[in-house]
Amino acid sequence: MKNRRSWILIVSVLLLLLVAVGCNRPQEVTQTSSQSSTYEYTVRKGPLVETVDISGEVVADESYEVKSLVSGIVKKVYVDEGQEVKKGDLLLELEDEDYQLSYLKALQNYELAKVEGSDLLIQQREIELRIAQRDLERTKIYSPIDGVVVSINVAEGEPIGSGKIVAQVVNVNSVHVEGAVDEVDYGSLEIGQRAVVTFENLQNMRVMGTLSYLSPVGQTSGGLIVFPVKIDIQKRSGMEKIVPGLSCDVSVMIVNKTDVITVPVSALMRSARGDYMVKVKTGESIEERSVEVGYIGDFVAEITSGLEEGEIVVIDRNASLQGISNQNRQGLPGAGFNPMRFIGR
Repeated sequence: MKNRRSWILIVSVLLLLLVAVGCNRPQEVTQTSSQSSTYEYTVRKGPLVETVDISGEVVADESYEVKSLVSGIVKKVYVDEGQEVKKGDLLLELEDEDYQLSYLKALQNYELAKVEGSDLLIQQREIELRIAQRDLERTKIYSPIDGVVVSINVAEGEPIGSGKIVAQVVNVNSVHVEGAVDEVDYGSLEIGQRAVVTFENLQNMRVMGTLSYLSPVGQTSGGLIVFPVKIDIQKRSGMEKIVPGLSCDVSVMIVNKTDVITVPVSALMRSARGDYMVKVKTGESIEERSVEVGYIGDFVAEITSGLEEGEIVVIDRNASLQGISNQNRQGLPGAGFNPMRFIGR
């Protein structure tokens, strides 16, 4: 009986050892097989677009604060807020009896001076007549542009002084976008670059624009140095909701190329001489090949020669994008650019 128990104990120990070995061995194989230090990328052609992104606001090309140039009492207001007007439409008028009287007196004095006055007196009375006529005409206030009356700041019977803002008229059909870019991105912008303007609050409506103004003087905003910019857009049918005051996102295309060969930035290496190299897989072998590089972004690099579409590039998973972006760009197109989005392939 004692021997039987000993054999049972020995068999049990052996079974436990086999289970332990069996559980550990497959785990080691899985870990080894799942860890690969490289991956393959098939070279292809396509568009290369990189942008500088700006938060913007729609601004009217023409917006006028209409002022009264004479004092008086408001006699009649002819328009309402929200009403469309044409250039030259009458907005309001002031009581003009006093100005009519001044004009008639100036006219009388001028006529008398022509009969019995000196040349100097005639010239003086003529100037007085012109001033009286001008002030009389200014009792009627007209719209200076085509647009919409967005505010009326006076009421009938109200006395107003010279220089009082009586109304605001805005041309809502001719607009642009204003924003600001930080000093890091400033160097990558140029007048004439195309831009995509996205209106999130209009179901992500997108319109094309052109960078038309880049301030030569920086301003301080929130502790940062920024440069005001202006993007021109053309309103067309269906864009009636794009009005002054609307917020938007602007992507200015600093790089916009088509049908170019690109690879991930992490595929690039440096040779001892400083040349750019990539690892190319040919059959079962891998060779290091010299390539010519064009634009280098933060995610992709343009290859101008040395690679053909369809070839396979081997990339180290541990390669640092920033290693190329920050250290090896000197003297290349795109050198020194701040991180920007790669939005097309």
